Amino acid sequence: MTDTTSDDTPPDGWYPEARPDVVFRQVAGEWLLFDPDRQRIHSLNLSAALIWIHCTGEDDVDAITEAVVAAFGTEEAGEHVSPTLERFRAEGLLAK
Repeated sequence: MTDTTSDDTPPDGWYPEARPDVVFRQVAGEWLLFDPDRQRIHSLNLSAALIWIHCTGEDDVDAITEAVVAAFGTEEAGEHVSPTLERFRAEGLLAK
């Protein structure tokens, strides 16, 4: 696993990839992740759900940020990408 800087900025060239066993579903209007290893459910807001669906290992952080900015129409929306990815990584939800 690649180290990050102290401000939780993802490393250059990071292509986040969701663990294949983590289940992502919309249930009763809420976006949920289920981690079978830890038996934990994570509730996501819309921007975190959008970030999650881009964790395919094919998009780097910049591409994910561009997708979020395009979806929400503001540059400020992109500011949430790095902290959200770091949270996914800290929770053990990412394969890489």
